[in-house]
Amino acid sequence: MSLLLILAWVFPLLLALGARSPRLAWGPAIGAIPALCTALLVPLGTELEVGWLLTGAVFALDSLGRTFLLFTSILWLSAGLYATAALRGKAHRERFNTFFLLAMTGNLWLILGQDLVSFYAGFALMGLSSYGLVVHEGDRDALRAGRVYLILTLCAEVVLFMAMILIATQTGTVVPTPEDLTRLGDLTIGLLILGLAVKAGLVPLHVWLPLAHPAAPIPASAVLSGAMIKVALLGWLRFLPIGELALPGWGLLFVVVGLATAFFAVPIGLVQSNPKVLLAYSSLSKMGLMVVVVGATLIEPAIAGAVVIGIGLYAGHHALSKGALFLGVGLRKSAPGPSQSWVLVGLLVLALSMAAVPLTGGAVAKYGIKPAFVALEWTWLSIAVALTTMATAAMMARFIWIMVFTKPASEQGAAGQPGSDPQRAQASSLSRPEVTKVKYRDLIPLLAWSPLIILVLLYPLVFGSAVAWTTDMGLIALTGMLLLPIILVALRRPAILAPLKDSIPPGDLLGLVRPLILSLRWSVRWTLRRAGKAMEAGVAVMVSAVRKTLESRRSATWVELEQRLTAWPLAGALWLIIMAGLILLALLWPTLAKPPEIANSAASSVPDSEVGQHTSESAVVTSAVGSAAVSESTSKPDISDPEPVVPPAAESALTQDQEACDPNEPDRFTDGVDTTLELVRCRILDGVAERIAAPPVSNALLRLVQARLNDLGFAAGPVDGLDGPMTREAIRRFQASIGMAPNGIIDFALLDRLQPQP
Repeated sequence: MSLLLILAWVFPLLLALGARSPRLAWGPAIGAIPALCTALLVPLGTELEVGWLLTGAVFALDSLGRTFLLFTSILWLSAGLYATAALRGKAHRERFNTFFLLAMTGNLWLILGQDLVSFYAGFALMGLSSYGLVVHEGDRDALRAGRVYLILTLCAEVVLFMAMILIATQTGTVVPTPEDLTRLGDLTIGLLILGLAVKAGLVPLHVWLPLAHPAAPIPASAVLSGAMIKVALLGWLRFLPIGELALPGWGLLFVVVGLATAFFAVPIGLVQSNPKVLLAYSSLSKMGLMVVVVGATLIEPAIAGAVVIGIGLYAGHHALSKGALFLGVGLRKSAPGPSQSWVLVGLLVLALSMAAVPLTGGAVAKYGIKPAFVALEWTWLSIAVALTTMATAAMMARFIWIMVFTKPASEQGAAGQPGSDPQRAQASSLSRPEVTKVKYRDLIPLLAWSPLIILVLLYPLVFGSAVAWTTDMGLIALTGMLLLPIILVALRRPAILAPLKDSIPPGDLLGLVRPLILSLRWSVRWTLRRAGKAMEAGVAVMVSAVRKTLESRRSATWVELEQRLTAWPLAGALWLIIMAGLILLALLWPTLAKPPEIANSAASSVPDSEVGQHTSESAVVTSAVGSAAVSESTSKPDISDPEPVVPPAAESALTQDQEACDPNEPDRFTDGVDTTLELVRCRILDGVAERIAAPPVSNALLRLVQARLNDLGFAAGPVDGLDGPMTREAIRRFQASIGMAPNGIIDFALLDRLQPQP
């Protein structure tokens, strides 16, 4: 069952490798099936360590990861099925499938990977592959959106990489626990927040999102807005000390930036006429609210347990609803005529749920995050959150308005034909009712969309209660009353509101800084052009002078030497000598590059009994090689991979726990060569001296443990001071070999057995 943790993200990767084959055209529709099975079948707490992958990867499924994996895989399945049917016969379909499956792979990989390297690798793969989805259409808007997206994404990945390196350095492990994360410094936390803020779309780093969503194809927009931007939440919840340490300063920053994002997106979204742009700004507003909740948990760690579950359920509801809204926009344009009424009904259900209308999933999701606002006891924050609820309801009302007054593509094509008379066309349609022949392939996108509608409808029944169903009933009613006059004005006097339509272009802040960017670009180009011309002229003068000098000093001797060197026998011999030298250097390099402390420790720190054991094993191997027939038991040892050597137990290890300890006398652990660490093994508690079971694990201690395990033949990996899967597996094998419980924990009992004996 644990193999599903790998198959969940490897399966779409394998499909991506053959996505250009017509036989795998249905790859996007089935790519997320193993991930859905993993979320439903794998028990919580299942863990799988893969020591050969990258620096040693750890895959596991906890409650938060299962929630994210469940709604993410469902959305990828629906969007993949929609893409398979909607893009059938379209240009560059194979290219879209490749990037779609690669982005899916990265998204699922970072959810299941518990180590820093897996999270970053999945994040980078997802981010770079999404660029291919954004620019898929290839028009001017798509290329501009892709350019903005790629610049911000690459910058975010560089910052996130720095944060991951600092986390590994400060915690001493690539799989940090919440307790380990309490050691993070302000620089590390700031880099982690900044690196993920781009993907979350926080102001002012949000400008890529309203440009990329309308530019990408419909299924790509669904997963971009529904699933991919949620990875920022997962990264913060996983790698910040949530629930372990109060960080009021960083928490307040989250609250302020989250509210700024939530309110900034509302007025710009309300004036948009493109439904995909409006939904993009709605996603920004919702992400801002979720960021506020994360900030509340950093301020009040005591509420983290309940609030983290609420964030997961809120993110899941938003992902399913927003993904379905994007797919519904595509169906409004392309679904067969008889199904258009069902499309409008489905969009209305989704919009009401997104607006948190009572008895919907949105009301239940909003109820789940309310403890975060109640715990802070900030009146102004409660008012601000209430205003965001009203703003979301207004944006969904605007979305329904656009959808109702947007004609399907078939009607637009008939009305838009040149020379057509609308009255004559209407009369003709009344006199000759057209029989539309619907193909089953046209219904596949509708079938892919329907499960999302059903899940949104079932959401309040599965996760809600009677109290949650009526959340914010008064606010929704007040919003409806305030919107009613505006709706009447839009119906009777549309010219009054017409100037507001598309008054702010998507990308908003880019319009303000565009003149500055253009002038800066022109200045850089002019400077580079002038510098290039000057450099070209200078190089030409230098080349000419050198050529004249060489020609003047060239003699017959040089000509003869050149002819000899270019002769094939001499040139071939020199080439063979150089290649032989490189091969010899490559063979000797591992020995030359071996750290001196490891190379010397085997001879100086291993007891005489160990040396004797190695000698006897080597003798057995030598005799086995020289004899014609040897038994299987005597041929197993090998000089290149010796059996692990277990040191004898220290005599003091059996009686040390029974002796009184002295807090002023530190415990010393050494590698037997030149490095010794002093560890505190005794402390005073309530006036009584007691022993400590395990010391704080530092990078220096880990390096000594890794070097000692390598000396004894237990293959702990590189001596880098990072507690990776290879190190823990080596510790477990060593513990099992000496009769200890193989828990992989570095405690004083383990150090006593690893300590070189004098």
